[in-house]
Amino acid sequence: MPGAFGFMGAGAAGFAVAALLLGNFKLWRTDDTPGLDITKLSKHTANSAPLSKCAERYSNVPNDCDHFFVGKPWPPSAYINNSMDATYRVCHQRAGDDFHLFAIAYNVHYRIPEYAASAITRDPEEEEQDRPSSSLWGRVHMALCGQKVHEAVFDKCDGLETDRWGVTRMSDIWEASGTRCRISNPSFGHLQESYCGDCQALDSDYSGCGTTFNRGHINPNSINSKDADVQDGTFSMLNVAPQDDDFNQCVWQPYECAVERKADEIYKKADKAGSKSKTLYVITGTKLDPKTDWLKGRVAIPGYFWKALCYPGDESKGLRPFGVGFYGPNIDCSTMTSLPLDEFEAFLYDGGEGHLFPGSVCAGKVDNWEGLDEYVAEIAHDCRNEHIQKTCESSWREKRCK
Repeated sequence: MPGAFGFMGAGAAGFAVAALLLGNFKLWRTDDTPGLDITKLSKHTANSAPLSKCAERYSNVPNDCDHFFVGKPWPPSAYINNSMDATYRVCHQRAGDDFHLFAIAYNVHYRIPEYAASAITRDPEEEEQDRPSSSLWGRVHMALCGQKVHEAVFDKCDGLETDRWGVTRMSDIWEASGTRCRISNPSFGHLQESYCGDCQALDSDYSGCGTTFNRGHINPNSINSKDADVQDGTFSMLNVAPQDDDFNQCVWQPYECAVERKADEIYKKADKAGSKSKTLYVITGTKLDPKTDWLKGRVAIPGYFWKALCYPGDESKGLRPFGVGFYGPNIDCSTMTSLPLDEFEAFLYDGGEGHLFPGSVCAGKVDNWEGLDEYVAEIAHDCRNEHIQKTCESSWREKRCK
């Protein structure tokens, strides 16, 4: 089946997906979370994805972007039994553009990414881009929308075909059609809400939840700031999961900053050594709690966010390979755990034999990133903007999180 994981049989899309989640741990529940607006949460999904329709739509999405992985691409699922899987391979693109931005394994049942994979090469000579506008969150992945949306665009916008488009907003349609075509009765926004949300999350799923859950990037904005197109593409509802506000800003963000600095360091060392091995391979993902809560009955709230790194190295130039993984519970006042890559994979796959970088040097024993946690503590202040410094380094947070 085009777009689906290799272990997913052609008939699997017809199965009803059960919320059968991995792991033997329980970290938090709705009623344990201080200050949480429980009207935004539910214990069960109220709006299940139509899997057969989603399978058909995902067949229009490219999945041949193996260059974002080192070794064998598309590591195995760590979500649910493979026979019940609803995770699809997506080579992420922008509207009407064939360029692949990064790779996403997106689960249509939970409407969050299982993981995103990217190959990070941060040339210090390239200009750093400003953070894009948050208005980009309002885009939808057009290929995953229902036929009524495409028909409306075709009829009103000079026969423009959008059934294979990536993340899109109305201005992209105007640019591609060369007209200021107007879609009304219903509007393009109404069509999005009515016919695009069954196989993907929508920005409206997160509205009103910002003080508790952020739109948590999976592939981060900041580490892609040397490439304006990729950075723009990270603002996509296929690249987001509900992330606790305090965890995102005060705990997770400094670790992402550390990875960005490591990518800078890798490039500089490789350049100095005369090596072409300047790329850091990064996979960032989510792991579900066994009793999953749902945002507005539509979007699963992950129990954990995690990140794994592989640098293949170049031993002929004195550059040793290394790998590391780290994760944190998606809760207020959380803490991170960093592990050697093989131990992290044992956590992610619940003691199973899965590898995130199969067929690469990182599938075996490689150096660990020693001292990562201490390094993050050292740089955390400098990694935060002034507003986040005041929030995350305040005495009231320190007391609250003791």
